[in-house]
Amino acid sequence: MSSADINDKIASIHDQTLSTLRALGLPALPHHYKKHFDQIVRQSEDSELIALQNDDFVSSEELTRYLDIAHRSIEAFVETHADISHVAQLQETYISKTPKEGIERCIQFVDGLSELGHNMSVELKKAQNKIDTLHNELQETITQLTIDPLTKVTNRKGLIDDLHSVIQAGQTKTLPTVLLMIDADDFKHINDHYGHVAGDKVLYFFAHTIKSILRSGDKVYRYGGEEFSVLLNRCNKEKAFTVADKIRSKIEQSHLIYSGQTIKMTVSVGATIHHAGDSYDDFIARADQALYRAKNCLL
Repeated sequence: MSSADINDKIASIHDQTLSTLRALGLPALPHHYKKHFDQIVRQSEDSELIALQNDDFVSSEELTRYLDIAHRSIEAFVETHADISHVAQLQETYISKTPKEGIERCIQFVDGLSELGHNMSVELKKAQNKIDTLHNELQETITQLTIDPLTKVTNRKGLIDDLHSVIQAGQTKTLPTVLLMIDADDFKHINDHYGHVAGDKVLYFFAHTIKSILRSGDKVYRYGGEEFSVLLNRCNKEKAFTVADKIRSKIEQSHLIYSGQTIKMTVSVGATIHHAGDSYDDFIARADQALYRAKNCLL
């Protein structure tokens, strides 16, 4: 299923969720929204959507925080609008009570307008401060939604978002973009022999070793489990093989020390270059196949 299809299905479920909340007379607060959204996904019996939901792209806590900020943004707008309207109403009342004729009316009218301008300026400044604070919180939360909490690199959701741009730009032409799929060899042995804490440290080490080799325009993602993806921009097949071999070699030559024990690690790498007209599934599938062949070379 392409990312566009996924987005269409999620948008449809979003609309159904809001309709359900309206029918039940419930406000669209995060805990109400999530409960009914999840329920509609389960009732759809769409195995791909359910799998995405279970993939934990976005933790419940992060989603709740995101929706809370959006909710507070709406409340802040309403509150600010009310404050400004109240100031204007008070000023109108003041001006309407001035004498109807003479110089005194002119003076009070001008004074009233001057005070109105000052008060409006104060309220607008307060409103802008609220907007700036909420905007910064929202941007931080959006960033966190695409960061893997364990390895601190971009997660699979981030890869989907970034690949969407590649797929759109590459509908009619081949792009100089290479996708690497990188998988830890025999990672189960590391978890079983050294423990899951050691396994987590290995994954963090993998992520940042890969990142240290990449150029500034390239990006590493935790695709899932012990598998990582890399997008190489402005890259051809030969350069991609060089980068892939550097990653493989550097990890193989590194020895991570944990609790006085040396953990030896190796990875397998598959690579594919973008083809004109690629879908998300096409691009990922070729990289997966290349990784599968690399794994088989170890057997």
